[in-house]
Amino acid sequence: MRVMLQGEAYPDPYLELLRVGVEHREVAEAVVVTLVMDGVLVTGTVISASAWEDLYFRQVGEADYYGLRKVVREVIGHLDQAAEDGRRRRAPDPRFLHLKDVTVRSGRTARRLPAWRGPIAAVSGWSLGEPDER
Repeated sequence: MRVMLQGEAYPDPYLELLRVGVEHREVAEAVVVTLVMDGVLVTGTVISASAWEDLYFRQVGEADYYGLRKVVREVIGHLDQAAEDGRRRRAPDPRFLHLKDVTVRSGRTARRLPAWRGPIAAVSGWSLGEPDER
């Protein structure tokens, strides 16, 4: 409820409720949203920041961007060790929304992405679900 009352701190309190709910595991994992950002439609399943981070590290590690595979493995090792020691990862950044199994539509073009991270403040409109393919 506090999120709903804070006004300008959160551009859209209802979208923020989805983000917070996923971070606290109170929202079902299969919440699909379609976002409008600069005239582009972004559709995907809302995930937590830590789930997105895991996907990100996996992608970077598998592709070996600029020789980062070794660095990524070290970072993952430190994160895993911290989790085993009972320490939390840093708090999720509330400015960003994270999606998986994403489709980005611009005009007649649609592209699939495994994961996506974008600023909530850039969302000009959104809806639960995905658009009809017709």
